[in-house]
Amino acid sequence: MKAFLLTTAAILACAGSMFAQNLPPEYSWEIGVNGGYSTMTRPLGPAEAYQGTRTNVSTDYSLRACYFFNPHWMINLDLGNRRWESYGQWNVTDLFGQPLKPQQITFVVADYALTETVGMNYVIPFYSKYNTINRSNINFGVIFGLINTMNDGSIAYSKYKAPPDSNYTYMSKYDYGFGIGYTFGLQIGYTYYFLPRFAVNVDLGLRYADVKTNDVRYNHENSNYHLLYFPETLGLRWRF
Repeated sequence: MKAFLLTTAAILACAGSMFAQNLPPEYSWEIGVNGGYSTMTRPLGPAEAYQGTRTNVSTDYSLRACYFFNPHWMINLDLGNRRWESYGQWNVTDLFGQPLKPQQITFVVADYALTETVGMNYVIPFYSKYNTINRSNINFGVIFGLINTMNDGSIAYSKYKAPPDSNYTYMSKYDYGFGIGYTFGLQIGYTYYFLPRFAVNVDLGLRYADVKTNDVRYNHENSNYHLLYFPETLGLRWRF
C-alpha cells in the first residue's frame, strides 16, 4: 500500500510539472524603445501663405511602457518626439512692387513635437507549440494625450541674388511659435518574441494634432493649427 501511494504521488507530481510547463509565463509589464519615420500633412488653420504646399519626412522616436490586464487587453504610455516642416513657394516683389521669380520658403511648424499619450489596445496573442511561450502579439487600438511643440519663432532672410536687384532680401524661413495642444488617433502593432522576454516590434499610427501657439505676429495668423501625422517605427521590447 505504501509503495502504491508513493508511486501515485510521483505520477501526480510529474503530471503537475508537465501541466505547469504548458502554461505561458505570466508577464504583465513590457517596456521598449521605438525609432523610425513620420510623415505629416501641411498645417491647416494659418493663412494659406504660411501652410506650404508639401511636407518633409522626419525621424520619429519614442519610449513606451505597457501593462497587460490579461492576454487580450493592454494599456500603454508613450513619450515621443518628431520634427514638423513644410515647404512652399513665396511670391517675391521688388521695391517697386513688380513680381519677381517665386522663391522657396521653409516653415518650421515644430522643431520638436513632443507627445505624452495613453493608448488602449486589444491584443491577439499567438503561442508556440504546446502553449509554452507567447511567441507573438498583434495589437490595435486608440491613443490620446497631450502635445507640446518647441520652436524659437524666428524668421530668416535670404538675398534674391538675381536681376534686377541682387541685394534684395526676402523671407526664406519662418518658425512658428512654441505651443501646446492635444492629439489622438489609431495605432496597430506587431510584436515577435525571440526569447520569452525579448522581442522586436513594428508600429503604425494615424494621429491628429491640434496646437495653440504663442505666435502673435501678423495679427495671430499662425496662432493655431491642426494636422495629421503618421508614425512608422521599429522597436525593441522587454517584458517582466
